[in-house]
Amino acid sequence: MKTGTARARRRGGFILAEVMIALTVFAMVAVSYSVALNDIADNLRELRSEAKVARILHSELGRWASLPQIEEMDEVYDLEEKPELQMQVIIRPLEDVVSEDRLLTEKGRTMQQMFHVQVIGTWREDRKDHERTAETWRYARLYQQ
Repeated sequence: MKTGTARARRRGGFILAEVMIALTVFAMVAVSYSVALNDIADNLRELRSEAKVARILHSELGRWASLPQIEEMDEVYDLEEKPELQMQVIIRPLEDVVSEDRLLTEKGRTMQQMFHVQVIGTWREDRKDHERTAETWRYARLYQQ
């Protein structure tokens, strides 16, 4: 009978080792899963922030590009709804910004009274400086009546 109890004790030791290994593997999987979820949450937070800035930039670009009288300017201002976001609007004649060959139409004529409208948003987030740009071209007489 002595042999049977020794065998049972040895088997019990192996079961304890198997349980400890299983718990270790489970703990490693749980930690890896929580780290992955945390990384996903960080990425989603960053994407949401960038989407908000992109919407603001698009809105500001539309506002400046649809002015009835457009003229050359360079202005820097802070937004009321998001004070940490600083906006810079640069409006210049298109010929100052692009090469001569890009100013030609399909018929070979040079485009006249065209402006380049650029809105640059800068802000500081997570101890880093960020900058996004939106730009378009605009015909000077587009919104005139």
